[in-house]
Amino acid sequence: MGELIEFPDVKQSRETVRKLKQDLEALLLEREHLRSVVCVNIQREYTLIFGGLEYQLYKASCDYLRLRRKKDLIQAKKNRRERIDLKAVEAQLDEEFLQYKKKLDEKMSEISQVLKDSAKEFLSEEETKAIKKLYKQLVKCLHPDLNPSATEAEIELFYRATEAYKRGDLKALRLIDAIVEGSEAEDDDLSSAVALEKESERLEGLIDGVEKDIEGIRSNPPYTWRIYLEDEKKKAEKLRQLKEELANFKTAIKTQEAYICDLMGDVR
Repeated sequence: MGELIEFPDVKQSRETVRKLKQDLEALLLEREHLRSVVCVNIQREYTLIFGGLEYQLYKASCDYLRLRRKKDLIQAKKNRRERIDLKAVEAQLDEEFLQYKKKLDEKMSEISQVLKDSAKEFLSEEETKAIKKLYKQLVKCLHPDLNPSATEAEIELFYRATEAYKRGDLKALRLIDAIVEGSEAEDDDLSSAVALEKESERLEGLIDGVEKDIEGIRSNPPYTWRIYLEDEKKKAEKLRQLKEELANFKTAIKTQEAYICDLMGDVR
């Protein structure tokens, strides 16, 4: 007596929602793992191998473009029979190439950060497993896509957990887990077939979006750079190509410098 009888269609819909939540949870974890662990590691290793050469190459390309522009400015002044003020020319070039300098500084900062990160102690296998397990629990309990009724405080706590996961901060994750106490969102508000159908549609839309995100991550750098880390032939070819391009720019720079000297009437 008093036993709740659940209609077959509602029972099936509830099972569908449960399965969709499991699928979404797995995809959310995969996306975050790709972004925060796999891609970060690929970018770090790629930068350690190729970053120095790529920095030199970008700097050489900037130097070449600046010299070519300098040559054009001087030539234009000579054609107009104007006095050539090299300080004014350099000041104009500084202004025109400000964005190039900013990008060059960003590249140097990126390399410095990678070198700093590479000096950190790596997590043990046991710690790595513990972090993944804790983060999985927290995603299930706090992720707003899995828990649409989550409070602002819970959403903020989830973001804190994600940052801790990115940093590999096991202590922070344990603290957050202690706050959450492993509680899971309840589906008490999904008691009707209509509500369950709407929830299924919501989850299917989210799953489609996350799948597209994962596809995008796997199709673009830094993920696509992994081939240069895993294939020694491609790594060697990439290094050879960068060195060749750098040598070509250095030759082009010397040509521009010689041209400018001729314009200025200098003899070396």
